[in-house]
Amino acid sequence: MASLLKDIQERYSSFSDKERQIADYLLSSPEEASQSHIKEIAAKTGVSVASITRFSKKVSCRNFVELKLKLARENHTEESTDIDDALHHQYIEIFHDIQSLSGKESFSRVLSLIKEANRIFIYGLGSSGLAAQELNYRLSRMGFIAEAVTDPHLMVIRSALLKEGDLLLAFSRSGQTRDLLIPIERAKKNGAKIVSFTAYGDTPLTKLSHEVLWTVHPIRNGYFSTGLDLSALFLIDRITVHFLQDPYRNKIYTETVSVISSLSHIDRT
Repeated sequence: MASLLKDIQERYSSFSDKERQIADYLLSSPEEASQSHIKEIAAKTGVSVASITRFSKKVSCRNFVELKLKLARENHTEESTDIDDALHHQYIEIFHDIQSLSGKESFSRVLSLIKEANRIFIYGLGSSGLAAQELNYRLSRMGFIAEAVTDPHLMVIRSALLKEGDLLLAFSRSGQTRDLLIPIERAKKNGAKIVSFTAYGDTPLTKLSHEVLWTVHPIRNGYFSTGLDLSALFLIDRITVHFLQDPYRNKIYTETVSVISSLSHIDRT
């Protein structure tokens, strides 16, 4: 995600209610906002002109005019009335956003944590649980000792048994789900390392995490916000591809895929 929209996303959890109304509008309609007068945005968001001016300064702009200029430079949206074209463009936007969210250094540190972990547990609730299960399949097929946990009670049990040398990967868009935070707190007290996949900065989850990989803010996901987060899937693919460059991991992956494929040829009659 380009710098201004990234800054808004990372600060989102610390915004007041009025500031979130402004942020939601800018994240969902950056092109429209870049072409609107400050009074028009005030009317659409239900806040005062002064609130928008203060918001502009809070996200590192000298004034509203600079905020509009940054939005105009960063925006890549093209209007389309065709649903297929709109869907195609949205995929492009998501990949554009996610590529600029998580830097190479933080991503490399996460890869190192995964590689060095004795055991890997992957937590996720609801649609985030789908991402947890997918990452578990990928890591398990490459020989990592991994387990996806999508039940909050089982999370508490697993966290009580985690220890130093273990790694917990947590998927949560909001980073504020209590049923997820309680077991993560316990896991960290027990010495486990925490990596979060989340869309919001400055949350209880990011404060508990040793490393954070950013997903796209839900309001930028549009059509896909109710299912498996495509930006999370992109990160899962990115992790998979990097590990498959290792001949040892690639060999194990090939072997496990071969075993799974052979099952379809077993005569069950």
